[in-house]
Amino acid sequence: MSSDELLFASEDSEITPKKDTWIVLIVDDDREVHSITKLALHDFSYEHKGILFLSAYSAKEAVTIFEQRSDIAVVLLDVVMETDSAGLDLVKTIRHRFNNDRIRIIIRTGQPGVSPERYVIDHYDINDYKEKTELTTDRLYTIIRSSLSQYKHIVDLENKKDEIYTALITDSLTGLGNRAKLNFALDITEPMSLMLFNIDSFSMINDVYGFEVGDQMLIQFAHILQKMGQEGWSIYRLEADIFAILTPFTSSQNLKLDVKEIQNALYMKTYTIQGVEHRVNVTIGIVEHDVGNMIQKAEIALRQARKLSRNRIQYYSDDLGVIQQIKENTKWTKWLKTALDTNKIHAYFQPIVECQTGKIVKYEALVRLERDGVIYTPFQFLSTARYAGLLQQITEKMFIQACAKFADTTLSFSINITDHDLGEPNFIEFIENIRLQYDIAPNRIYFEILEESSILNNPLAEENLHKLTALGYNLCLDDFGVQCSNFAQIGALNLSIIKIDGVYIKDIDTNPKSRTVTESILFFTKKMGVKTVAEFVHNAEVYEVVKSMGIDYAQGYFFGEPKPDLI
Repeated sequence: MSSDELLFASEDSEITPKKDTWIVLIVDDDREVHSITKLALHDFSYEHKGILFLSAYSAKEAVTIFEQRSDIAVVLLDVVMETDSAGLDLVKTIRHRFNNDRIRIIIRTGQPGVSPERYVIDHYDINDYKEKTELTTDRLYTIIRSSLSQYKHIVDLENKKDEIYTALITDSLTGLGNRAKLNFALDITEPMSLMLFNIDSFSMINDVYGFEVGDQMLIQFAHILQKMGQEGWSIYRLEADIFAILTPFTSSQNLKLDVKEIQNALYMKTYTIQGVEHRVNVTIGIVEHDVGNMIQKAEIALRQARKLSRNRIQYYSDDLGVIQQIKENTKWTKWLKTALDTNKIHAYFQPIVECQTGKIVKYEALVRLERDGVIYTPFQFLSTARYAGLLQQITEKMFIQACAKFADTTLSFSINITDHDLGEPNFIEFIENIRLQYDIAPNRIYFEILEESSILNNPLAEENLHKLTALGYNLCLDDFGVQCSNFAQIGALNLSIIKIDGVYIKDIDTNPKSRTVTESILFFTKKMGVKTVAEFVHNAEVYEVVKSMGIDYAQGYFFGEPKPDLI
């Protein structure tokens, strides 16, 4: 026999699994095939790992093995065993019942006429199809090596995806679940209770003692809540110094006792940080035995408590939320309409630099509202603008001002747009008319869309985005990383830039977890050929890390705060 032919060998005993082996399952009712395969690949190695062979002599035996383990990398599978289609039926079981898309399946058949190759490839999720007479030693070696390479690549991607998902639902400082995770937990129909805790005057601790002391206090605060947690409780850090506890339904009296006990324990706690002792109070907002919009309701209760006094407990009621919200919306709706009518909606501009050169290459246009000489940020009025149906008018004002500002420059600029803008039938026509009026090339204009926007659920919005890219405009996904729907948007939209949310950038020079999340995001963006912007670059140390990681652009107060004029 030639050196590349398969030779017969006696059946080897099963080898104890090791971490440095690949698991290959042979499924064939011919025992000689098992022996021949094992002999042919007895000295096989891929990435310094050998092979552990498992044997099944029927599809039924193979199913039993799959029920016991999920680490099989490759299956060498015969078609005709206990039935003419036993092997193909096993493929369906692997892919659908066991939901295993990682494993590489190689069909080896001695009766190719029973299931023609073209039919099998068209109707079954298999990775290769060979007649047994084709599989010389060398060819078998090549196929196994290629299959293991594919398997490893898939597993690596799945692990990276799991790592990113975990990071996106976890607060990097305390290790608690974040707002996104709480939103998932609240996606139920069973009534629950939600408590929000806000540390009183926490900003003063940051201002006086520095962020490091503040961070240490937040970590200790999280530990206290965890120690006081009861069965069924879930604890989260939503942002800054706001924490949450989600509890199953208990009697109103029991909840009140629990809340008071927690408040007293937090008050009695002494935080010793860098040799200095600190004591804090907390203000608590609670929504009790409710379902639907619970975070918003608890936040309304918390805001009301803070307005009345600090170190206070406030329970949500419909009257409390509705009346207060109506007052706020009425005030801001009036202010917004007046500002639109009197040209008091202003575009401010923040520079974006190219990391490798440090040069300003573009600006982001940010909306501001002026009233009685006071400048208000969008945080204070955009939610009302959405409810009042004024977002499109604001966007139009912003786009006109931005085009006027950059008409006589060669710089690019970005402007934020919403799902409301994209849902307007005349949106593209308006954009094109203004652009042509100021004679600006479309490739200088970037439209930033929020990651949380429900664009993919709006056919007209998605159609308008595709029209924009077809006309030569650029799309940018803003605040990437704070929600968990973003990967769907990356795949569906022709993005030019992704802006990495500032929550992962602001402490990237000192927080390994923030760096890990950012590296994971860069892994995907580089694979997809999408450029990145780091938001919230506020000092030289953060900028140096951002540059070293290969992020393309940077934005933040280190380079300049938003101003009415360009730098």
